[in-house]
Amino acid sequence: MTAGQPQPSMRSVERAFDVIEVLERSDKPLRLSEIARRAGLSPATTLRLLGVLQRRGFVVAEQQAYHLGPATLSIAHGFLVTDSLSHAASPVLQELAATTGLTATLHIRVGLERIVIARVDGADPLRYQLPIGRRLPLHLGAGKVLAGAMPEEELDALIATVRDLDTADGKPVSEAELRAELEQIRERGYHISVNERVLGSSGVSAPVPAPDGHPVASVSISGPAERHPEDEMVAWVPELRRAAAALGRARDF
Repeated sequence: MTAGQPQPSMRSVERAFDVIEVLERSDKPLRLSEIARRAGLSPATTLRLLGVLQRRGFVVAEQQAYHLGPATLSIAHGFLVTDSLSHAASPVLQELAATTGLTATLHIRVGLERIVIARVDGADPLRYQLPIGRRLPLHLGAGKVLAGAMPEEELDALIATVRDLDTADGKPVSEAELRAELEQIRERGYHISVNERVLGSSGVSAPVPAPDGHPVASVSISGPAERHPEDEMVAWVPELRRAAAALGRARDF
């Protein structure tokens, strides 16, 4: 083994997580060959890992296809009850949704994506479901207040992974335009989006600050675009910032 290479046991752990992530990203059960292809592993290695994960309840096999097992749900529960930000989110988002009538959502950054960790529907909810745990892009919608705070090398990596920067309504976006918009978002401290990630949706998002001012999460409110235009979203910015500050303070305790 050469210097700098991970030990075999560590490689096995990483490969097991690769398999779990492949299944987590899929909306349907996958066959062995497809899991191996997406994880970049041989079918034999993938089968061995799936066997271990099955025995621990992290994977279920049905009709020659695999999907995540119930043990993954208990891990998610453990995060939600022990993470200080998740624990503090419910009352803050409930008040924000009640005040604005819009759906209030909290996201955290994981790698080059964001994940929904809390959501409260308002009186005028979105037409689509936004489930807890859903992975969403950083370069669209509420993700932009997180992307705007990324170091330059991480932003370069993010842009390199995105095939299409255009918005959901087909508006073309160049790399230069995205970088300029992220700089503007960083300066003003919020982002307005209309038909950006989902057609028919408008929203406004703001960063949840840590004591050092660096964003630890993104909080947003959103609703149907035809009833909640951009000027209304701008008017809710002070309320959204109050919620973001409350979440930031709650996280510190």
